[in-house]
Amino acid sequence: MAQKDISSAQREFPTITLQEGYGNTREIPINRKSLIIGRENDSDIVIAEPNVSRHHAVISSTAEGVFIEDLGSANGTFVNSAPIVQVQIKHLDTIQIGSSMLVFNDPNNPGIARAGEKRADTPDSEFTFESMRKVIRQLEQNIEVVFKGKPEVVRNMIVCLMADGHLLLEDAPGVGKSILAQALAKSIQANYRRIQFTPDMLPCDITGTNIYDEKLKQFRFIPGPIFGNVILADEINRTTPRTQSSLLECMAESVVTVDGKAHVLPKPFFVVATQNPEDYHGTYPLPEPQLDRFMMRLSIGYPSPEAELEILSSQQGSHPLSRISYVIKGSDIVHCHALVRNVSVDQKIKEYIIKVTDATRQHPALANGCSPRATLALMRCSQSLAAYSGRNYVTPQDVRAMVKVVLAHRMRLRLRFQGEWHKVDNVLDSIMEGIPMVNEEPAI
Repeated sequence: MAQKDISSAQREFPTITLQEGYGNTREIPINRKSLIIGRENDSDIVIAEPNVSRHHAVISSTAEGVFIEDLGSANGTFVNSAPIVQVQIKHLDTIQIGSSMLVFNDPNNPGIARAGEKRADTPDSEFTFESMRKVIRQLEQNIEVVFKGKPEVVRNMIVCLMADGHLLLEDAPGVGKSILAQALAKSIQANYRRIQFTPDMLPCDITGTNIYDEKLKQFRFIPGPIFGNVILADEINRTTPRTQSSLLECMAESVVTVDGKAHVLPKPFFVVATQNPEDYHGTYPLPEPQLDRFMMRLSIGYPSPEAELEILSSQQGSHPLSRISYVIKGSDIVHCHALVRNVSVDQKIKEYIIKVTDATRQHPALANGCSPRATLALMRCSQSLAAYSGRNYVTPQDVRAMVKVVLAHRMRLRLRFQGEWHKVDNVLDSIMEGIPMVNEEPAI
């Protein structure tokens, strides 16, 4: 039988807060030695969704702490976004099973993760770099059925996705920004949400709000459209900074706090925002803290005549979006996140990354330099590009390829230097030319 909601007499036990369905939460006490989580009715915690195995995982309470173990499930169990075999859980750890999120609460005994824990991202895992290459190729081929003539844009979007970041697409109207995001969303078996930003939107229109339920005589949380896996934030600079700021916590921490209560967002969580250039009518420039949350900014540009002819031919009878379906699962993306974090980064590569970002803080033409968040983003994207290329180590070319798309949108030119440098990309080119890497291989 499924566990009942927790009573006040059981507060001394650790609990699991289960977020499932549309605004439904359950708080379950861990008052037994083991609790089985699964789809079958004989499970102690029943999660009735197709991506959950019959007996998916087990939570065990021992003298040494509380542990969770995956029971050979089809789609895996994730703790703090990392796939696991068996691991000790501590206070406020997040567990993802299928599309349901569970938060472990043990404020009286926060505990420390044990050194001997077994995670699924160790070298003996079934999900390897070869598995990741297959995922990437399937995703790439499916997107290119719809989005023509810009393979480097597709590559960089996939690199950003595998790096567990968020993407900003900035370009003129009609060049395919929204189509690119929709093609990605349709290629992944995950929840897709589209938010069309307008000047009259409020933050609660995105994050959700508490509504009084007359039947239950209590407030009930109604999730907003941000509760999804792939989020298209269309024309994000058409809304006010007040509404734009509602994405800050979501994008940085994958959490939404409403009326003092935190709601965890499921993984993968990938925001693809589109915006028109600032000189277009009716736009509100994104504030610097919001820009810094985007791991990468891309511009698509106009297609070549040959690519545009291919676009016309592919859409003559019907839209190619109607001809594609998902080719990978959302859990595949989370496995890829764990693999990317395991890509080796040599100490000299780290020093090279720091030299580049530190040079932006010293350059006289720049009004502001890169933050430590930008340094981390550059390293993570370099790891992701290496994995995309089939390598488990980062090269200087990986870093150089990512510098402009990861750093340029975080900085502004000083007014008196705009005539000399024109744009931040030119400053970054100059910085990279002045910081050569010892024994660097020539670009291919």
